[in-house]
Amino acid sequence: MDRGKGSAHSPAWGWQERLIDDYYNHRWHRTLEPLCEWLRRWKDGELAHSEMESVLEDTHRQICEVRSLFGQRPDRLVLLIQALDREWFDGWVIDHTPPPDVLLMP
Repeated sequence: MDRGKGSAHSPAWGWQERLIDDYYNHRWHRTLEPLCEWLRRWKDGELAHSEMESVLEDTHRQICEVRSLFGQRPDRLVLLIQALDREWFDGWVIDHTPPPDVLLMP
């Protein structure tokens, strides 16, 4: 389902929007929280600048992945979330039952 089909007030559209918003928040936390810990350790003198360079490169790569993922069409993104992070999705969908017209991956 994409945003061009159906109403913005339909249950399916609202469910899709909630999924995307919640996963967006999840992915940014998963990407940036470790960086916060590394920065704290660096600030406290536990890590050298050279060690931080590797951390920053890895974080940059992850940021690029998140931006690329969320640049997809919403209908495609819903399927990608299910395929790429099934464990997160399975936990999320327990509390967010999809409307009848939403097709889930098996």
